[in-house]
Amino acid sequence: MNASSVGSGFTRAWPRTVRRWPTYNLFRRREEPDLVCAVPNDFPVPGFVTGEAWTYAGSINAPSEAPPGFSAEVAERGAETCGFHLFHQLPAVAAAPEAAWRAAG
Repeated sequence: MNASSVGSGFTRAWPRTVRRWPTYNLFRRREEPDLVCAVPNDFPVPGFVTGEAWTYAGSINAPSEAPPGFSAEVAERGAETCGFHLFHQLPAVAAAPEAAWRAAG
């Protein structure tokens, strides 16, 4: 129910919950640079990331800043269940094939 009745027929809407984009800190594995661990900013860094095998690789403050291969939905589920999200960073695509085809045509 989105509204509640208060008093003599007055209806008041419940406040909407605004979902915010969490900031993710990224850690890259030194020997496998395509392997990245994303940790929400307000979560503790997992113990396996704190060693010499990993290095800080920046942060994501908005969906538009996410590297290829990062899925916000999957990252959110991973953070809820284990506190982090591991993913392989995909190579950046210079242009969509269709856009390149149109530009050449």
